[in-house]
Amino acid sequence: MDRDPLAGLRPDHAGISVGDLEASIAWYADMLGFTVERIVDIPEDTGRLALIRNGDFLLELFCIAGTAPVPEERKHPTTDLRSQGMKHVAYAVSDIRALMEHLKAKGADVVWDVVEHDGTWCAFVRDNSGNIVEFVER
Repeated sequence: MDRDPLAGLRPDHAGISVGDLEASIAWYADMLGFTVERIVDIPEDTGRLALIRNGDFLLELFCIAGTAPVPEERKHPTTDLRSQGMKHVAYAVSDIRALMEHLKAKGADVVWDVVEHDGTWCAFVRDNSGNIVEFVER
């Protein structure tokens, strides 16, 4: 009997480029409760990578010397859709309004506060490097 090669396929992690590794580690810890699993040097002395975790989800933060910051058009969900590539990481939450109040109290850069979209509640913030982060309550 042939085994299904896609059996057990599930999300494992996402990777994000950031401008300041320590500041990004602090942002994800303070805003979203991530903890550092490990920090490693990227081969050929090009930068460092932090693996941070919240529950079962692992996030890689890449910090490479000389990278360009997030362009303005990539900092908003509507204009970001006009370019190809990864758009954002979305996190499922049980109480999106409470989460957004928590993030706003901490000074989060809110892109879209809580809005209903096709029967789902969502909200977007930017991390400290300008990357879009989405929250979804279904």
